[in-house]
Amino acid sequence: MSRHTQHADATVALDHTDKLILDGTKIGWHLDRVRAWEQGERIAPITIDMALTRACNYACSFCYAMLQENDREVITTEVMYRFLDDCAELGVKGISLVSDGESTLSPAFVASVKRGYELGISMASGTNAFIFNRRKLEEILPYLTYLRVNFSAGTRDRYAQIMGVKPEWFDRVCQNIRDMMDIKRQNHLDVTIGCKWC
Repeated sequence: MSRHTQHADATVALDHTDKLILDGTKIGWHLDRVRAWEQGERIAPITIDMALTRACNYACSFCYAMLQENDREVITTEVMYRFLDDCAELGVKGISLVSDGESTLSPAFVASVKRGYELGISMASGTNAFIFNRRKLEEILPYLTYLRVNFSAGTRDRYAQIMGVKPEWFDRVCQNIRDMMDIKRQNHLDVTIGCKWC
């Protein structure tokens, strides 16, 4: 979604803050959808959480994805473009590439993030951040609303144990996080970069 659209939605919600109950949802930001639903209209999801792949290069001790294993299909760039076009037409405001697998491993990842952004959809991703390098980060960060790194330990050995990888992967991910922040600052990007501790 464009920054202008976000601002317009925020203004509408702020006008009604005295009537809102703070219940942990963001429904106050999307009163247009509530009104449409009240009038019996079919409404699209405001946001979609999905993964581009079930594959993952980590073996996190806390991961539940394999408990819900099902048949795997490849999501190609062409399929994603059609899906994103449909989402934009229906009024989906955001897509988060999170859960089930490491979406950055998909050959469709970069193209999907860019296409969604160009269609006015707020694109975001959760990642273990291992596959990135500075060039790839420079390519995708301008198109993301947020990038969340799943980072569940503060030392190399614990990281290896908890995340199911080699200890030196900790160093690579730390460098990628430093690069993310450097690119964000240098280019004055709006992307939110965060870490999730599981």
